[in-house]
Amino acid sequence: MKRCCAMLAVVLGVVAGGLCSRPVAAAPAPAVSPVVVIHGSRSLAAEGDRRFALSLARHAVRWFREGGLVADLHNDERLDTTLRGRQVALLVHCADVQADQLRALQAFTGRGGTLIACYSSSPGLASLMGVRVGAYLKVEQGRFAAMRFGREKPVNTPQWIQQSSPNIMTAIPVDGAATVLAEWVDRAGRPTGQAAWIQSRAGFWMTHTLSADGHAAAKGRLLVALAGDRHPELWLTAARARLARGRVVGPWREPEEGLATADALPDAERRGRARQAVTRAIEARREAEALLVAGRGAEAWLLAHEMHERLLAAYGVMQQAVRGEIRAVWDHSGQGLYPGDWARTCRLLQAAGISDILVNVAAPGFAHCRLDALPRSPVYETQGDQLAACLAAAHPLGIRVHAWLIAFSTTHATAHRRAVFSTRNWLLQDTDGRPTAWLDPANPEVRAMLVQAGRELFERYPIDGLHLDFVRYANLHESLGPATRRRFEAARGRPVSNWPAAARTRPVYDEVVRWRVAQVTALVADMRRLQRQVAPGRWLTAAVFGKHPSCVEAVGQDWESWIEQGYIDYVMPMNYTESLPLFAELVGHQTRTRRLSSRIIGGLGVTAAESRLDAAAVIDQVNALRAARAVGFALFDLDATLEQDILPVIQLGLTAPATGVAR
Repeated sequence: MKRCCAMLAVVLGVVAGGLCSRPVAAAPAPAVSPVVVIHGSRSLAAEGDRRFALSLARHAVRWFREGGLVADLHNDERLDTTLRGRQVALLVHCADVQADQLRALQAFTGRGGTLIACYSSSPGLASLMGVRVGAYLKVEQGRFAAMRFGREKPVNTPQWIQQSSPNIMTAIPVDGAATVLAEWVDRAGRPTGQAAWIQSRAGFWMTHTLSADGHAAAKGRLLVALAGDRHPELWLTAARARLARGRVVGPWREPEEGLATADALPDAERRGRARQAVTRAIEARREAEALLVAGRGAEAWLLAHEMHERLLAAYGVMQQAVRGEIRAVWDHSGQGLYPGDWARTCRLLQAAGISDILVNVAAPGFAHCRLDALPRSPVYETQGDQLAACLAAAHPLGIRVHAWLIAFSTTHATAHRRAVFSTRNWLLQDTDGRPTAWLDPANPEVRAMLVQAGRELFERYPIDGLHLDFVRYANLHESLGPATRRRFEAARGRPVSNWPAAARTRPVYDEVVRWRVAQVTALVADMRRLQRQVAPGRWLTAAVFGKHPSCVEAVGQDWESWIEQGYIDYVMPMNYTESLPLFAELVGHQTRTRRLSSRIIGGLGVTAAESRLDAAAVIDQVNALRAARAVGFALFDLDATLEQDILPVIQLGLTAPATGVAR
């Protein structure tokens, strides 16, 4: 029926066109956004650099969106076309700009366009931007810890932005053509003498690039401020979007809905605080709307931001704490929020009601603590034993510490360390026999090394638990090399013809799946035996993929069987999604039995690659876990965003000690 209707519509269109003797109008071309983010491709020689640029560019698109501006994403292949109709172009790691690309950029700025150039070594682009590029500079950790802006900065620009950059492409402004907008400071706030941002008539130049290591809200605010500085009308666009998006918090579609929720609170003190916050949010919205009518976009944006912050605070006050639940954070850096000052990090976590910290201190390629099984990292050599320092600061405050051990991934190993693995035949191979970045779970020597690392962690440190991560294969393709074939055939007792094709089709595929699961589970079982032997009473936990049983086939990770066989105390499914219905669906399946729910600490992707959650979304996902009777939650990751945007809100009610109630 649909096909007939479509054909009839075509016929009628032709007839109408013939009767009226005029052509059918073409569909209007889609409007381009005034803002575009362009990642290096043709201007970069190495494929790894291209992937890096694309990844950072995607984050920049999100930061623009969260600040209120929609930005398109393009590579630098056809700049003449890409820049057509744009007002602002953010260049992410366009290193070696070619002659035709430079001409397109010159034409763009010549017609009033604004460039924001991040991490380029191009002399031509630098000259266009009023900048002189210097040498590439790699520094010790903590040297470039934040960007501090001077007094003469675009309206609404943050005073400082936290970001740990390991290197920069040094640059200075050309006299009379540009000035320093911000400088790099070290972790103590001391100036380094190196420019972070330079401004000129053509736009803005950054000596590194904005990275996804936290302080996301400030980075979005900065990008909108830079765009709005040269094109004030964009402030109106951003303010309208910020106002529309910011009025939606949790279940509320308008701030007024928060008043009814506040009035239903039984506690008078909390009711008053919540009502006051919502009332101020409503006032801020009205003022912002009036400023928009008056055409004062930058001021309206600030009030829209204030409205949202007050609504989040109100929503936070309205939450109830649950006594005894596990409230964990993953610390990916392994150094806390303030490297060199674990006491400050732990005081902040205690104030926020956090009970557990999972500190990333060991992997096949490094150890931030005193281990013999793994190579000690530059962090350990220059800044000391991070696990010992964390334990000394956390235990007096009642915070449990878990040593986070990465199992089979070698992503963070040095080239030398990977060469050692390759020489020992420890690396998995892809179907073409090329070594991958993953250790072979079926290799007994690999498992022995990891178990030895676990033994040293348990015996040398009073940790409360050992936390396993990357306890899996990467995928099927990267585990079907010649070594895997030999081990699999030895295990089944007969050869497999037509490998690897046979491993992808049943019935051999089913055998391969079961065999891979057994290899991964063997490490977990070994770790459990070790823990019971040398550290009875301490925990063994693991970060796992949330979708079970699909993770069984995909990566050999059958974590439900770990629970059933008693190999693990708790699993932390990484349910990294911004969709509350999808999160609730995942959690519902994970906790479908009482035994499963008693072992689930739900993982929230606050600042994960897959998701970005504001404080209201964190609250809603934690409440979904509570409704499913999970035993707690774990927040990824301990960074500036968690510190500044999430913990201050959830400690108002969700994790507040004073309001804790028993289940």
